Amino acid sequence: MALCAMPAPAVASTITLTGSGGMTYTYQFLWSDPSSPTISNDYILSVPGQYTFTDSFTSQQPASPNLGTSSVGAYDFQDSYRFTIGSGASGDTLVASLGLGDTFNIADLQFRLYEVPTSTTAPIVGGIPPGSTLITGWMGPPSGSNEVEATFTDIQSGTYILDVAGIANGTNGGTYIGQLNINPVPLPAALPLLISGLGGLWAVARRRRMPHMRAAEESLSR
Repeated sequence: MALCAMPAPAVASTITLTGSGGMTYTYQFLWSDPSSPTISNDYILSVPGQYTFTDSFTSQQPASPNLGTSSVGAYDFQDSYRFTIGSGASGDTLVASLGLGDTFNIADLQFRLYEVPTSTTAPIVGGIPPGSTLITGWMGPPSGSNEVEATFTDIQSGTYILDVAGIANGTNGGTYIGQLNINPVPLPAALPLLISGLGGLWAVARRRRMPHMRAAEESLSR
């Protein structure tokens, strides 16, 4: 009996961004073919760093049927950005902001962020992969605004997925532009003074010990 070769899973290539750079989606799910996502790049991000993520759709997406629906609203696309923050991260701050481009329109623009168990964990539509930790559910712009921003603290090294979704319902499609800022946690304001003070006390104590040490050395040399 002939054996059928199983297709190998598609793997995104990894790009290291040291401090800054642009990101394209790792996976893109579309309403027209939800079970066959387009696959692009993974990213390794350094700390500190400032990174942009953006996508443009050149044709209008329909109001229905939809790829999925969240508490923010329905969406026809889901762009998933999979990135790893290196071992230097320890309790850092991550700020994610997302807004619309000037020319085209996206309805129900939204994002969510979660940590995944491995660097090869793939995103899904309508939920998060098993073993993942949700950091924030779907968030959309507040009323009267076309931008949304969220700040996450205590970010550790690991692999994360940022999902962006919406409906590119402009006549000519839609564009969104986002930014990730990763910043190390600053030292408490009093800590440098404390370190300086301890250093001063050590110097004073050393100077006080010097005469006694010299006397002891002279006594031993007699």
